[in-house]
Amino acid sequence: MDAVAFQEYLDQGGTVDLNDPMPEAYKLAASRVIGFQCLSEIVGGMMFAEWIPQTPGLLRKMMLTAKIQDEMGHAHYLLRICEELGLSRQQIIEDYLNGKSKLLNTFHYRIETWHEWPACALVSNSAAIIQFKSLNKVSFLPYARAIKRIMKEESFHYHHALNLCTQLCLTAPEHLQKVQEGINKWWFPVLAYFGPPDTHNFEMQQNVRWGLKVDSNDSLRQQWLTKIVPVLQNIGLTIPDPKLRWDEEKQEWEFTEPDWAEVKRVIKGGGPASKHWHETLTRCYNDQSWVRSLAYKEGVLAS
Repeated sequence: MDAVAFQEYLDQGGTVDLNDPMPEAYKLAASRVIGFQCLSEIVGGMMFAEWIPQTPGLLRKMMLTAKIQDEMGHAHYLLRICEELGLSRQQIIEDYLNGKSKLLNTFHYRIETWHEWPACALVSNSAAIIQFKSLNKVSFLPYARAIKRIMKEESFHYHHALNLCTQLCLTAPEHLQKVQEGINKWWFPVLAYFGPPDTHNFEMQQNVRWGLKVDSNDSLRQQWLTKIVPVLQNIGLTIPDPKLRWDEEKQEWEFTEPDWAEVKRVIKGGGPASKHWHETLTRCYNDQSWVRSLAYKEGVLAS
């Protein structure tokens, strides 16, 4: 199928499965999109794994461990798809370590207090759910199927965070204040998570034309605000944006725009924890080189 016929097929609502004919450019774009999310799942899991030893109570430790296990499982789903597209798991990691690929802005920060992690999880998992609902409709079916599986577990992560935030906020004013501090820290990074404002040429973006991206950044951000604002307010938390309000006439939220120049600087490796996560992933990758060597030798991984 040539590029023109392929685009016409997609424009008519066509979908693509793994063994269907597709242009190399589409295959490459799909692998990049999925590989980017895969890396986010890995680093996201590492962010919360640091807090297992400091989480009080066996039940909460088990729930946090289950969340982290899920994140690594999500990465595994996505890695397998990338491998089928010709992008190896080794290349995904090494491209990041060598500076050829970037992390999402939220993964250039670090959770610094125990009360902060449920606050971070609440806003970030709710944002992920909004984005994944959109990705359910992408043209590449293996990715859409993986997203449906991932969404079920993201729902558990969200409700776990909501339950813990609610319990903390209702226990004592000092706990509420500490959770509020976590919301204050993570609000704008998560607001920027969906990407910069849309431009007039959104429909002309290649991933949009190919159906690898469905909803615009602004639309996703509005959906997230509609979901998360009442949730936070209902448990006594304050949105750290004095400009936030619902515009009845426009039927949309008004808010303070993130500092997009700062967001860009963070993504390029200028975040407060950019160096930490790069060094951590480098150390883990090097320490586990013997596992990869054995897996390649035994044929578990394709070389």
